Amino acid sequence: MLLMEKVALLERQNETFALAMIIESKGSTPRHVGKMIVYRDGSIEGTVGGGLAEHYIIEESVKAIQKGQSKTVEYKLNKHAKDGIHMNCGGTLRVFIEVYTPRPELVLVGAGHLGYAMAKLADFLEYPYCVVDDRVDYCTKERFPNATNLFVNENIGKALMAANLNGKSYVTIFTKDSDEIALKTALQFPVAYVGMVASKRKVINIFEKLKGEGVSQEQLDQVHSPIGLEVGSETSQEIAISIIAEIIKESKEKKPVKVKQLNS
Repeated sequence: MLLMEKVALLERQNETFALAMIIESKGSTPRHVGKMIVYRDGSIEGTVGGGLAEHYIIEESVKAIQKGQSKTVEYKLNKHAKDGIHMNCGGTLRVFIEVYTPRPELVLVGAGHLGYAMAKLADFLEYPYCVVDDRVDYCTKERFPNATNLFVNENIGKALMAANLNGKSYVTIFTKDSDEIALKTALQFPVAYVGMVASKRKVINIFEKLKGEGVSQEQLDQVHSPIGLEVGSETSQEIAISIIAEIIKESKEKKPVKVKQLNS
């Protein structure tokens, strides 16, 4: 597989990696053109010339992945030059490190008006999403043609369990009448984000019940409710925009919900 084909595959798989590419080479350098995929753990595919310069580029790529920010680095391949690295080539190398961060994987728990609005916005943003509901007539392929999966069960907790929640999952809860069950289920997994549409009184009541069932205050503190950024939203479409805006903001931090095993 060619390197750029691998990049395209990694993008489709929603993986995190960096692509280091030589953008300028002056004088004597190991290579004048080259591309290299760098993963979180420092493993690579491809090359930008090998040697000490490549070692430094790998280190910088890993740091860029950790920060989630692309950058340009430059090296003087001359051990006698000021700020030069311990090489004898004598040339100068500039490399652009492009960081590819995974798009949020949305889990829409509720296939009603807000779930539908969220799906439409996710389609526009090209965010992968699945839909979870306890109503067969709402959670359909016709209604959500671009969903990666549909999970339907009269017990919404079981439906959500089937969604294989993980550290990339951004769970948004707006069910007909099962928010408490959905939230308790989501908090059993190390999801990246969990938010619930609810009034202040409803939040207090649900939180008190869940604490009585073994959910820690630390876990509950990570629940976004009211959900979404405060922009004065009223319609389903406006609320969906505020939720997505909050998810974009939170996705930069990538702090998974802490898990505590609960009694079933």
